[in-house]
Amino acid sequence: MKKIVIIFLLIITYQTSFSQDISGKWLGTLNIMNNKLRVGFTIERRDTIYISKMDSPDQNAFDLPTNKTSFINSKLEIAASGLGVNYEGVLEGDSINGTFKQGGISFPLILKRNEKPMFNRPQEPQSPFPYKSEEVTFENKKDNITLAGTLTMPNTNGIFPAVILIAGSGPNDRDENILGHKPFLVIADYLTKNGFAVLRYDKRGVGSSKGDFKLATINDFTADAKSAIDFLKNNSKIDKKQIGVIGHSEGGIVASMLAANNKKDIAFVVLMASPGISGIEIIMKQNEISMQQSGMEVENIERIQKMNREIFENMLDWENTEINRNDLRDRLRQLWEQLPILIKLQQKKEVFVRNQFNAIVLPGYRSFLKSQPEKFIQKISAPVLAVNGEKDMQVDSQENLSAIKNALEKEGNFKYEIKSYPDLNHLFQESETGQADEYGKIEQTISPQVLEDITNWLKKQTSQNQ
Repeated sequence: MKKIVIIFLLIITYQTSFSQDISGKWLGTLNIMNNKLRVGFTIERRDTIYISKMDSPDQNAFDLPTNKTSFINSKLEIAASGLGVNYEGVLEGDSINGTFKQGGISFPLILKRNEKPMFNRPQEPQSPFPYKSEEVTFENKKDNITLAGTLTMPNTNGIFPAVILIAGSGPNDRDENILGHKPFLVIADYLTKNGFAVLRYDKRGVGSSKGDFKLATINDFTADAKSAIDFLKNNSKIDKKQIGVIGHSEGGIVASMLAANNKKDIAFVVLMASPGISGIEIIMKQNEISMQQSGMEVENIERIQKMNREIFENMLDWENTEINRNDLRDRLRQLWEQLPILIKLQQKKEVFVRNQFNAIVLPGYRSFLKSQPEKFIQKISAPVLAVNGEKDMQVDSQENLSAIKNALEKEGNFKYEIKSYPDLNHLFQESETGQADEYGKIEQTISPQVLEDITNWLKKQTSQNQ
């Protein structure tokens, strides 16, 4: 699952002095517990005010508003009080030397002018495309929600097999945009050039799609995906008997549920870094890996993991009563007490409790905790391709691919192929460590070998059904 980190951007309207001009792009790097985090500002001069935007490219956060900008006598101040963010610096030549503050913690931040693109993504296709690309909308009639996406089709006559792309966790748009990468755009481009129609869409409440993402569960995302199938079935250019799905990460759970409950509609399933074990076990494994990488002692990891499991298991029967809420806050306070001192210094107890509480009680998070993907995988009758990177730190390759294989065979589905890739991470990039902080630094969006393997497998499935 992708780690979604909220980031801030600043739009400021404040009286300033223009004896010096700071318009342009500025970029600096925070050093947080030996982790590098880029922070950028785009500052635009408009008459007597500056309009600024703040980006954190390594957290995929861009263009978020602030409430103050002041530039007087070479001194710059940018504030986003709602986020507890403040930057103060002094313009000295081509640099702004200052301090970035958030949550009461200060970090040195030197900004340099930066006119270069923050990302280099050589695989990202550029228009004009050698195929048809159409903006489309379709209805989830059950929930009365309009979803928006892009349908690409070969620029030839004929009826085409179709693929629906289902994104992983978080408020993903149709391209599954993360850290400047657009993996679904790259996949759709590759498949369409190879003869497939491809539908990718914004999740409900994201981009141009209607609805409320914060209230959505995995069941809701499955209903949205079913609406995408119904939409394609009504398109005269689509072969109704050759519609399949590709699900990435949590999207693989959605794809499995969809295929299990709509056997006549799904001709093939591709699971990319998809969980095969329960949601609780996935998150427990992620926490364990994260703490190991931070150098935490084994005894502390075991103690914290025990508390984590108790919290997660209690959330399975969450009823949002006052007793439930108070109990969760108490458990989170106890958990904070067990955290290493460096983590405590970055986040005060009540801030930690509030942030964790608000995340855990979301319907989507609770539905993931409850998820049992193997129960649906074993009901899939369509051919399945399951792939994973062996350096995936979010969905362990060996454990989950094994669980998927066992689930398929339990009900006699041997029409599967399972493949792992030694050097690939959760996004299927060629990586050194597989850790999430590499995602944005790697120029490759997705391994060409994975694109080729998925495409060849899909061609075999659709030719068999012709």
